[in-house]
Amino acid sequence: SNKVAPPPPPETFGPYTKKGGETNGVIAMIDLLVKDLDKEMQEAEVSEKDAQSDYETMMEDAGNKRAADSTLLTEKEGTKADTEEALETEKGKKAETSKELMGTMK
Repeated sequence: SNKVAPPPPPETFGPYTKKGGETNGVIAMIDLLVKDLDKEMQEAEVSEKDAQSDYETMMEDAGNKRAADSTLLTEKEGTKADTEEALETEKGKKAETSKELMGTMK
């Protein structure tokens, strides 16, 4: 008959192996994951501190700009009031001059 012999069984670690090597590998993997997590948490903390610092700087700059804008607005309002006052004075002078002119033309 043409019976073909089955292939040899795959190689193993032998008839009996201790679980110690496998356990050490798992523990090493867990240690590595913990180290990676610690590193990521430190990086996140530094990143958060940088972002907080940037935010505080931005808010301070915005506050300074608001104060400067407010000062500028107050100055411009003062200048406008002075200009309007001067305009009214000039209108008054013009009215007097016009009356004098009318008087001389009679």
